[in-house]
Amino acid sequence: MIDWALYIAFVGFAFSSAFTPGPNNFMLMSSGALFGFRRTIPHISGVAIGFNLVMLAALLGMGVVIEQFPWVLTVVKVAGATWLAWLGFKFFKAAFLHNDDQKKAEPKTRPSKRSRPFKFYEAVLFQWVNPKGLIMALAAAGAYVGISSDFKLRVVIICATFLFMGFTSASTWAIAGSGLNRLMSQGRSAVVLNIIMGLLLLATAAMILTAHS
Repeated sequence: MIDWALYIAFVGFAFSSAFTPGPNNFMLMSSGALFGFRRTIPHISGVAIGFNLVMLAALLGMGVVIEQFPWVLTVVKVAGATWLAWLGFKFFKAAFLHNDDQKKAEPKTRPSKRSRPFKFYEAVLFQWVNPKGLIMALAAAGAYVGISSDFKLRVVIICATFLFMGFTSASTWAIAGSGLNRLMSQGRSAVVLNIIMGLLLLATAAMILTAHS
């Protein structure tokens, strides 16, 4: 009922897809560094659950819709790149505002509330305009249909595997960022981190727009 050889190949695909750098992982790392792991948990959960909703849609035939209307994928790419660029500029803005606060030298002033971690629903919605996630879902839905001839079982296997990989990967990137939290969340280091993350997000947006479908 289950093609275990194909499933093992799928696990390798899911692992590499989840752990390789991308918009989600960049943002999770920066969130961990700027806000700490605990405040990033809603973002982690939103990424893992949100992607599985996209995966479920792909298994239910989203690929057929895109095949019939290829312009939909173009819209998603442009929307995703625009959102990433906007986020990138927000990091730049946070860097400059943080730098201004440092120059004012008010040691007793509370930390600025101009930036905050992603909320759960924001991370869920982002998965629907994240081209990397969309391509992953469509590829998995088409390439691993042979895992099981039972559609319901195939859906459970694929979604459960991606859910596990998603939580594991998201948590790992957030923990990696949170390890830098004490060093990077304050002072000049925070300015540098915000600028780096802004550049990474803008570079990712450019790659999305120039990538071939």
